[in-house]
Amino acid sequence: MPKPWKKNRKNAVARRSTPRTLHTERVVEELDLHGLTADAAERRLEMFLDRVAVSARGEVVRVITGRGARSPGPPVLQGLVREAVTGRLAHRVEEWAVDVGGGAYLLRMKG
Repeated sequence: MPKPWKKNRKNAVARRSTPRTLHTERVVEELDLHGLTADAAERRLEMFLDRVAVSARGEVVRVITGRGARSPGPPVLQGLVREAVTGRLAHRVEEWAVDVGGGAYLLRMKG
């Protein structure tokens, strides 16, 4: 005779082991860098990450860069944010991903 509780238990384990992505997480804070110069954006990003590193530990935040479509040359802010979160500000960020649409980054702060 089948044991229905065992089947449910297997499904529960499978659901829990499904990897979570940043795209399915709730965003608790946002920073919009649209229209800023690279220097101003870098300063604002650093201040933002310093603040949310304390107030949003383990949480997901969004940094909006835009896609750079209105830049006179190649996009600037996307590369700036990527370099910062993989370089000198990496100690604040546990993981990161490009948001859907490509105009923002999702960052999980270290817990």
